[in-house]
Amino acid sequence: MLESHHVSRHFEKRQRQTACQAGKRQKTRKQKQYDANRRRAAINKRLPKLSLAVQASSHLILAARATTGLGADHAYFPWLLLTAAERMHVETVLADAGYDSEDNHRLARDELKIRSLIPATIGRPGVHGPTGHYRRLMRRRFEGGPDKRFYGQRWQAETVNSMIKRNLGSACRARTPTGRKKDMLLRAITHNIMIVANL
Repeated sequence: MLESHHVSRHFEKRQRQTACQAGKRQKTRKQKQYDANRRRAAINKRLPKLSLAVQASSHLILAARATTGLGADHAYFPWLLLTAAERMHVETVLADAGYDSEDNHRLARDELKIRSLIPATIGRPGVHGPTGHYRRLMRRRFEGGPDKRFYGQRWQAETVNSMIKRNLGSACRARTPTGRKKDMLLRAITHNIMIVANL
């Protein structure tokens, strides 16, 4: 997630508190909670979100999907994986729990012959654990430990997120959802150019 503008959320909160004190408006606890939820919903709808497929060893971005608003990540997995696989040979894909889906494992393992490691934590585990062959396999492999250590390389994607925010800024300048998507994709391209220039 990136910021939707340059003003910090802490500053906005303090600004609202000052306005309430100046107007001497007394609100009940229920009214305050209702207002807070409305503000949070409005902010969440316009939050810029950048989903990335990253090569762990070089920090190059192989695929980038720019959207706005919160929502489930697993729907973006097929496009990210297929695009990344077109651009280079992929043997193993590591993804966080937000991408957990039996269909995503099937796409990677059965159709593309790519080993997938995604923690099976989404949904209710039930009596026998996660549903689906590959999701149950993930639960066993992560509990047993052989894949958990290897899965640590997934944090290279967080390193790329950090690099983008530190080097190119964490707030989108654009005001519209379309403009924010273009802004995020431009940052992904710029990040790759910076990586290649330093090779």
